Amino acid sequence: MLGAYILGPVAVMALMSVPVLAAEPIVLIETNMKADEEDLLRSVLGEVEAPARSLAQARRRVEKAAESARTVLRSLGYYDAVIEAEVVETKTGPASNDGVAVRRPPQAILRITSGERFKFGDVDVRFTNSAPDIDGELNSIIGFESGVFADSAKVVAAEIRLVKYLQSKGYPEAKAQPRAVVVDHATRQMNVTYNIFTGRRTRFGDIKQTGTAYLRESWPKMISPFERGDLYSAGEINRLAARVIGTGVFDATTATLSDDFVENADGTVTRDVILDVEQGAINTVSGEIGVSTSDGSGVDLVYERRNFIGFAQTLKLNATARTNEISAGLSYNIPYAWREDRELDLSADIARLDTQALDGDRARANALVTQKMSSKFRVGLGVGLEASRFDQNGEEVTAYLVDGLGRAVYDTRDNVLNPVKGVNLEAKVMPTYNFGEEDGSFATLSIGGSTYRRVSDKFVLAGRLSGGTIISDDFATVPQNRRFYAGGGGSVRGYEYQSVSPLRDSISLNDAGETVISEERIGGRTLLEGSAEVRYKGDGPIGYVGFVDAGSVSRSYDPSFDDIRVGAGVGVRYYTNFAPLRADIAIPLNPRSGDADFQLYISIGQAF
Repeated sequence: MLGAYILGPVAVMALMSVPVLAAEPIVLIETNMKADEEDLLRSVLGEVEAPARSLAQARRRVEKAAESARTVLRSLGYYDAVIEAEVVETKTGPASNDGVAVRRPPQAILRITSGERFKFGDVDVRFTNSAPDIDGELNSIIGFESGVFADSAKVVAAEIRLVKYLQSKGYPEAKAQPRAVVVDHATRQMNVTYNIFTGRRTRFGDIKQTGTAYLRESWPKMISPFERGDLYSAGEINRLAARVIGTGVFDATTATLSDDFVENADGTVTRDVILDVEQGAINTVSGEIGVSTSDGSGVDLVYERRNFIGFAQTLKLNATARTNEISAGLSYNIPYAWREDRELDLSADIARLDTQALDGDRARANALVTQKMSSKFRVGLGVGLEASRFDQNGEEVTAYLVDGLGRAVYDTRDNVLNPVKGVNLEAKVMPTYNFGEEDGSFATLSIGGSTYRRVSDKFVLAGRLSGGTIISDDFATVPQNRRFYAGGGGSVRGYEYQSVSPLRDSISLNDAGETVISEERIGGRTLLEGSAEVRYKGDGPIGYVGFVDAGSVSRSYDPSFDDIRVGAGVGVRYYTNFAPLRADIAIPLNPRSGDADFQLYISIGQAF
């Protein structure tokens, strides 16, 4: 131990004794330029770690810096700038302690007089092949006019905008040819002439599919953002390819125009669209092993079959074998159902559940149609059926449910499994009628949101808040599995799965015939929970997380702030190309009698 105490100060002293190489400007600049212009020039010229070692090195630096400085000045419109490059060498400096003269490093200096800033003069656009009728839009497309400062970046940007505009208005072959830029030193003006090749104005023809993927002939036309006869648009043809690859069932997709064309009476030509789609893996099998001290440990297996009837659909068969659940199910997804902005999901499963709160069987089936209102906002409507039989206080209670399903989602996350920016908001409403032993109606309302913000290259802050309530005249109508619970890896970490719940005394007999009184988790009417995380990821694949979770479940319509359970912990993430592998350990900060000292969670993806 003594060695450790000695090595610490020694290491610090050793580091302090190492000379620090501070970066310095590659040249000294003496100029009359504005402060922001000078800052731009310095950032372009850059810095060096050490002064020049010789006159030759200093001359090379100042000559290169002078060339770069002239380029920067011209880009800002200073075409009459005077740049003087000089290398100053001081042969002797202050004498050292032993009386020997010290030679100073040679210093490279740029003396810059910017002169008058030039302005744009005549700005002209010449079209070859055919002249589009866009005179009314030219000024707004170019973005500058005669009399403004002649920044070269504006010249290049305007040319790019011109080409892109034409490509969006029916000219797929539009491209820029060498432009003429004349700098008139007498008038202090820059005259610009753009030369744009337009090609033939083109209309979309039929969509011809090629590649290894099998698609129904009507499918590409159904999802296409354009129709036959529409004027060509680069954005629309790219959107067609994006919609195909966005289904996730194909390896690659490109959409291009055919070389062949048909002349039209209005002077345009029609060209077919060649949609090349390469099929990805049709059949895959995947698995996940999860370990948790509370949520149940075990294996999930998934078999997927994709695009087997030519509509880019996906069929999934899944099976789960965990310590608290044995289940099997299937789901069927059609990403474009009848139209490109509508999605259909069908699902069914059966399960045997054996948790601290639930003991019984459940079978259910759902159908949900989702309408995409925009790229970020979607709403869904559907129906569901469920049959269940759960043990409640020693008695089996059977329920037969018919559900209405409604949800709205606003999602701007950059990644579903590992978001670093954006928000995700979701609201659900589920009106239900129970035809079982406790017949009657009830409605479940829930709303939740999460937000993510990158605060530096290595740190991300994440937060989550959710709540819900069940509206019913008689709470006994609500089956055990439809009530609210909290606790577990996706809820309040540090507490056992579904352990944050209202309790009820349960009386039973043990094997010896003795009466045993225990507490039964009966679920609640109202839920409120939230989480906050600080996520760190360095340059390697390993990351770390610190988090705090809190939640409360009550039997009344009002959230119970008097009985909020709080947990905190740390976690490790191993980042793969697909998703992070997660391992969290959490402790309850205000445990109740019987709560464990900690909980461990290992799974795939972030907690939220």
